[in-house]
Formats: sequence, structure tokens, C-alpha cells
Amino acid sequence: MKSRKALIITSFCLEQRKDKKTGLLKTDHVPILVDFKFDGQRAKYPIGYRIDFDKWNIDEQQVRKNNFNKTYNSASTINKRINNIKEWLPKIYNEAVNLDYSITSKYLWDTLTEKINEIENLTDNSTPKKEQKNLPDYIQLFIDTESKAKNWTEGTIKKINTLKTHISGYGQELQFKDITADFLQSYIDYQSKDLNLNNNTNFKYMKLLNWFMNWATKKGYNTNLAFKSFEYKFKGTSTADYQKNIIFLSWDELQYFNNLDLSNNKRLEQVRDIYCFCCYTSLRYSDIANLKKSDFKTDDTGSSYIEILTVKTDDKLTIELNKYALAIWNKYKNIDLKNNRAFPVTSNQKYNAYLKEVGKLAGFNNNETMIEYRGNKRIEKTFEKWELLTTHTARKTFIINALYLGIQPDIIRSWTGHKDHKTMEVYTKIVDKQKRISMNKFNEI
Repeated sequence: MKSRKALIITSFCLEQRKDKKTGLLKTDHVPILVDFKFDGQRAKYPIGYRIDFDKWNIDEQQVRKNNFNKTYNSASTINKRINNIKEWLPKIYNEAVNLDYSITSKYLWDTLTEKINEIENLTDNSTPKKEQKNLPDYIQLFIDTESKAKNWTEGTIKKINTLKTHISGYGQELQFKDITADFLQSYIDYQSKDLNLNNNTNFKYMKLLNWFMNWATKKGYNTNLAFKSFEYKFKGTSTADYQKNIIFLSWDELQYFNNLDLSNNKRLEQVRDIYCFCCYTSLRYSDIANLKKSDFKTDDTGSSYIEILTVKTDDKLTIELNKYALAIWNKYKNIDLKNNRAFPVTSNQKYNAYLKEVGKLAGFNNNETMIEYRGNKRIEKTFEKWELLTTHTARKTFIINALYLGIQPDIIRSWTGHKDHKTMEVYTKIVDKQKRISMNKFNEI
């Protein structure tokens, strides 16, 4: 018996093939290949599954966890096939060597296929036995398909991934048939007690669960409609409760903040300027971070405005620039920034940290009481105002001050992109309260 070299699996990889029409490399649903060599020969075979490039871990040579391919085979199923090949291909080769067979790549692959079929209990040589997916699997499928089809933002993807984590924590093997009224109430209690979520956050994740269940029902994955008739109420989530927790800068505070001398600290000055620009225009953090110099326009009368496509809602908005916003823009328009950006916006996390720092420096020390509920328990926490300043308080500041100045809610919504007039009612009631307080000053004279 002649000496033969050992079989070595060189790699598991994705097929590199260009599209005939475009000439570009195909990256969606491409075959997974095993590349191996033995006794001076080399072979490459498809393992029987396909996957998208962005779901493949090149370093580990496996499908990334919690992913599915387009025929709904899970990462665990595909990776199990890869591991079986790693184990059995060398064994089959060594056995053939010991028996002094004439070994070809076809012999090895045919023998391996038979063995894989036996191990994985396949119904035929190509079609895997249909897996029973659990609820987290379907949530992942929801993310994979809808995030691309509907152009979800990173924030939305993160929220649905968190929902999947919560569901997995409650019960990894949950099926659609398990989503009864009793389950939903128990799950609400789990989010409140085990995950320590307040009622507002609990309510938001229940709405996300409803969104997912409606999608699954529409797609035919779910036939259990108990979720549709289940009613859940969370104390502290009404409009009146929401008003109590709105943090904003009054017009006087905003003007003071805008004129605060920070010339000795460029980092804080930039964050203050960007925040104030948002206070004067209603821009979200995602939109100011994405704002380009080319978004600034001038009309026939010489008036300046910005024209943007919002990141969160994909709305096309035209926002006229008042003199305060224009003054801030003139300060930065000649600075050369990467990717034609309008402002030097740092990460959201750093932005919020620096904003609190400059808010404290500005002396925003008045106490603000934040109210939240966990179940029926009311929890009050008191903070100094600077501790509560975040990127989103700029948008609230714009809306409340615009209403206070007498601008009609419909016009404000044309700038902010709010579609529901009820959203404005929350802020209108705050402004009405502020006006009553201001009128009472006459009684103090």
C-alpha cells in the first residue's frame, strides 16, 4: 500500500461569481463551498446551503448567529452541516486509505453525502427536513426581511433586536400558539419585574411585539389571533402623564445659552452651537449629523432654508432659517469637514455628555421632577435641569417656543414632520400653562 498525504480542509468559503448582466460580484444567497486537498489533488464542492455575504463570518468560516438564509434555514442548521463535514470528510478519506481504495474527489463527496443524509435525517439528498422555528427565530426573520424592504433605521433594528432578546429571555422555545392572553399578561409582568422596565418602556415594547405579530399573521406564519383582542393599559402613559416629563429650554434660557461665552473651550462651544441650531430648526440628532452643506439653499428672495430627507421617517422637509439659525450656520459654513458635512457633530453619546457639561456650566440648576411608573407604583426622581439635557430636548424646545410665539401648529408640523396633530396637543397644553403663569405676574404687581 503506497503512502498517501492526509486530507486537509483548506476552508469553507462563499462562491465568488460575477453577475452576467452587471459584472458585479454576487453577494446575495450564494453557495457555501468547502475547499479541500488530498494526495496531490484539490477539490471544491457546494455544501448544499446558500447564504448572503453579510451573514457570513469570514474569520470563523460559519454563518453568523441568529441569521437565516432566503429559504429560511437557520445559522445553527447550516453551521451543523459545516461541522459534520469537518468531522466526517477526513474520516471517510482515512478509511478509504486503509482499505487501499482508488480515491477520487467524487468518491469522497458521494460517500460524505450519504453519511450527512444519515446523520441529519434528510428526506432526500438535497432537501433538509423542515425545521420548527420558535418565536425568536421568526423575529430574526422579521428583521432580515423587513429591515431591507422598508429601509429601517439602525435605531429600529436595535429595538427589534432588543425585543428578540426579551422574548428569548422569557422562553427560547416559544411558538405562536403560546401567545395567549395569559401569556401576554405574564410577559408584561416579566418585563416590569424581571427586566425592571418602567411602564413607558414596557408599553413601547408591547407595541413592537404587536407590530411583529401583525407582520407574522399577514405573512401566514401565525394563525393565533389572541393578541388582537388583548387589551393592555399602563399607568402613567397617557398624554397628561407625558407632559410631566417634557424637558425644554424656555425662550429666555435658550437665548442665554446661545450667547454664553465659550470661546475658551472649542469642544463645548461646538456642541452648544449644534444644539442651539437644532433648537431653532427642530432637527433631530440623526438629521443634524447627516446634514450636508449642499442641503442649504437660497430662494428667489434671498431667504435661506434647508431641504432634507429625514433619516428616521424618510420625510422630505423644507425648513426656513431664522436669523438665529442662520448666524450659527454662517459661523461654520466655511469650515472644511469630511463628506461635505455642515457641522462637526460628534457621536450621540459624546454629544449628550458634553451637552450636560455645558448645561451645568450655564447654570441650569433648577430642579425638575421626573415621574415614572412600574406597574402601579409611582416613582418620582428629582434632577437638576442640566442632568436631563439630551439631543432630543432641542426638538421639544423648538416646538414649545414656536407655539409660545404664536405660530400655528400645522405650520410647526410642516417643519418637524409630525403627521399626527395629536402630537402637538401635548405641547400646546404646556404652552397654555406657561401663558397662565406669565399672566399671573400682573397680579403680583
